[in-house]
Amino acid sequence: MLWKRLIAWKVKTDPVWSGLAERRGWGQYLYNITTPPQNTEAHQYFRKLYPGIIHDIKTMQENWLNGNHTLTRIECHSENSKGVYCLQYDEDKIVSGLRDNTIKIWMRNDMSCTKILTGHTGSVLCLQYDERVIVTGSSDSTIRVWDVDTGQMLNTLVHHCEAVLHLRFNDNTMVTCSKDRTIAVWDINTASDIILRRVLVGHRAAVNVVDFDEKYIVSASGDRTIKVWRTSNSEFVRTLHGHRRGIACLQYRGNHVVSGSSDNTIRIWDVECGACLRLLEGHEELVRCIRFDDNKI
Repeated sequence: MLWKRLIAWKVKTDPVWSGLAERRGWGQYLYNITTPPQNTEAHQYFRKLYPGIIHDIKTMQENWLNGNHTLTRIECHSENSKGVYCLQYDEDKIVSGLRDNTIKIWMRNDMSCTKILTGHTGSVLCLQYDERVIVTGSSDSTIRVWDVDTGQMLNTLVHHCEAVLHLRFNDNTMVTCSKDRTIAVWDINTASDIILRRVLVGHRAAVNVVDFDEKYIVSASGDRTIKVWRTSNSEFVRTLHGHRRGIACLQYRGNHVVSGSSDNTIRIWDVECGACLRLLEGHEELVRCIRFDDNKI
């Protein structure tokens, strides 16, 4: 079942493959939820499926490069202020954090706004959701947890003393960072039972972004540095130096960190040794957001 394992690994590690698995429907055959259609022998099914996936990805890339896509706009009308600071989406919905202190949920099929979550007293600067909860961070210094289906507020976490700029959670761990220069590591027992495990101190300016996996927590700051900490015990590991101005964004994946800065550059780092592997120049203004996969940034 080599072809099946190869495709399953791609789906697990590449968001493009994951999206295709859900959209095309063949993802259900990877985990024995059901058998391939028409009683096809499994090995042959996945062997023929692989080049079809490659063709789909190539077609999508060509469509983006050639402008063969449809643009749909959502107007976020607010009485007092306008602006979308953060969002996340899936096949069914878009969840957005707004300057007007609300979280709005939009349906992908007709772009209608189905829920408006209120409770924050400041702009919603960051969010993440899974199949159970939405977690948001705000300029009101709080982190709030909401039921993803009902929109009910389940928890409010008060720790940071200035704006919560970014957050990430996975399994039973959440990491938040703030304008107050600190990083907070939380243990998630349930949505209503979240306990502060550790506060990481070391940055000399606002901590703009965090990312983590089971091995490392990686943080970036307006102090021009990236810091690496061990996830298991919150022990400081190293500082990555190189950017000439504050760092606005990063992603950590595998052994690599990719960061974007107000110095208009992107840097690729080896997280294990702290070396800067590549310096990418070309932007004429600051780099505010970044994502990468196995093939591109």
